[in-house]
Amino acid sequence: MNTICNVLLNTRKGDDFYLLLGDFLDEFYRSNKTARQLMIDDPPCENAMNNTGEHLSFAAATAHKLANDYFLNIPEWVFCKQFYMTEKPHFGCRAKGSMRLLFMYKSPTEFKHRNLFVDENVLVRV
Repeated sequence: MNTICNVLLNTRKGDDFYLLLGDFLDEFYRSNKTARQLMIDDPPCENAMNNTGEHLSFAAATAHKLANDYFLNIPEWVFCKQFYMTEKPHFGCRAKGSMRLLFMYKSPTEFKHRNLFVDENVLVRV
């Protein structure tokens, strides 16, 4: 079973974060409620914590949003300070100008809360 922790751990090993996250989301959406909860419950292990602040924050925001959207228990680890971007905001797609304003407006609360500004459909898969 794929987990948020595995996404971060494999990113630390050199794999692409966003490709791993996409695989995680595909599996999450195919899973039942019990499996979904297990996929977001485990806090990242120590080795996974050596990721960039952007990846840690994005992983926590993802787990938080999925929990809210699918009526799961929000894992306590997502509220730990290391899962927040504190220095400067991060904008998805390297947005500039008015696109930044749009992302600031449309970004899901769980992402805004961590100083991450992305498209409102950031977790949608096709």
